Amino acid sequence: MARGERIELIRAIQKHRGSRLICCLTSDRHGAPGNIAKDFIPKFFEHLSRFQQPKKIDVFLFTTGGDTLAAFGLSRLVREFTNSVATLVPEKCHSAGTLFVLGSNEVFMGRAATLTPIDPSVNTPLNPQVELGPGMRQILPVSVESVAGYKALVKDDWGLNDDATGAAFRILADRINPLALGDVYRSRQQIGRLARTLIHYHRHDERKIKKIVEKLTGGYGSHDYPISRAEARELLEAQIAKDDAELERLLWELFRDFSAEMKLGEIFDPTIALQVATASGQRPPVLDTQKLVVIESEAAGDEFARGLQLSAVQAMTPAGPAPGIQAAVVRQGWTHYN
Repeated sequence: MARGERIELIRAIQKHRGSRLICCLTSDRHGAPGNIAKDFIPKFFEHLSRFQQPKKIDVFLFTTGGDTLAAFGLSRLVREFTNSVATLVPEKCHSAGTLFVLGSNEVFMGRAATLTPIDPSVNTPLNPQVELGPGMRQILPVSVESVAGYKALVKDDWGLNDDATGAAFRILADRINPLALGDVYRSRQQIGRLARTLIHYHRHDERKIKKIVEKLTGGYGSHDYPISRAEARELLEAQIAKDDAELERLLWELFRDFSAEMKLGEIFDPTIALQVATASGQRPPVLDTQKLVVIESEAAGDEFARGLQLSAVQAMTPAGPAPGIQAAVVRQGWTHYN
């Protein structure tokens, strides 16, 4: 679908909702992910500034997450332009995306839509590292709930005495730098404060707010637990909008178009990508362009893309030289379009 046809879908949603719409999608591709980040904020501001005193703003959001402070900042930014904010969720709206949702007066979820818990993972240079190969290391994220789960295992399930509990935590500190564990504690406290701040924009029943925050920050047992529309209604109650078949149809059509353009859900494997390109007649090195983020409204759009140059190389392994693929980033950044 061309940009012009997509504009017509955006207009149809705006007419149906009596609102102004901004779309934000981040790539969920394995090997080519996109994440909510702080550089979204000026892009959102430019789109929102084109809306002339809107009574209601809808945010069409698809994401697997990202920077929680960026999501918090985006939610507060939208509220600078209106007191009536809705999030429209066609499919995934996970992690930091769910945090954004908490600041909305209304959330429309299609039948395929899911939210997730908002407990964050901590990524610092002090995190544990894993050896991927000669000279290649990867920093492992430390899940806030994984640390809390270890604590519950030691104290509640195993029922260790004080000395044994101390030994168990010394083992944990040997694996994870104590300063990183401090960051885990701080992050858990912070995510609760951020969630409460956003919820307070549209509700004030403190007992219910506490229940929502506790459930989303530690009540599901896994950061990846998919919260269905029915479960979201049970937790968030009237904040989840009533079913609307026509709106769901329009949102799914718009999502399918973005999905095809961004190749959402497709695995990026550099070896396969190079083989497909050469089979179609291209000669290495081959340029593979990936759309990682799209922020779009009726008036204009912004996309964050990267270009990878794929080349066949001889890689050194313990068994000797072996064919491999080199993927080098040759360009990366934002592009604006009308």
